[in-house]
Amino acid sequence: MSTPRPTVAQLLQSERFSYPGLLPREILVLKSWLRLHEAEYDRFDYNIRIGTGFDPGPTVSDSMRQMAIANSQKRIDAAAFKGNEVTLIEVKDRVGFSAIGQLIGYMHMWQADHPNDPAPKLILVANRTQADISLVASRAGIEIQLVEVDFSPLAGVRPARSR
Repeated sequence: MSTPRPTVAQLLQSERFSYPGLLPREILVLKSWLRLHEAEYDRFDYNIRIGTGFDPGPTVSDSMRQMAIANSQKRIDAAAFKGNEVTLIEVKDRVGFSAIGQLIGYMHMWQADHPNDPAPKLILVANRTQADISLVASRAGIEIQLVEVDFSPLAGVRPARSR
């Protein structure tokens, strides 16, 4: 009897705990980027909740209320810190216009939460991009950093079963 192929969830289990907000391909993109740039920063935080979220109100128990708020907050993929400077990082397999909107939103929310800190730098980390994204990103003050990624660890994995 042959051993069944692992699922993506099984294959990337430890990485999913480290980078809980990322999809499997995004995990590999971030790991490739970190190999190149991790030493440039003092520390990193991942899956950072930001914003107020949705409060269902006082008729809901405190624990359910806190869970609803946490689950509805926006989440920044990564923040890289160097001294008192922060860089907000959005990770995508392929950069699209929505990622630009995400980062701009995160920047404004970050500044509201940290009004005395310098404005954050913004980076989109990806494996590939769409046409015209570079123009729009640069005008929005966002740097796109493309990295080569070996996706072969995902080849041949069996898809997770849907319920």
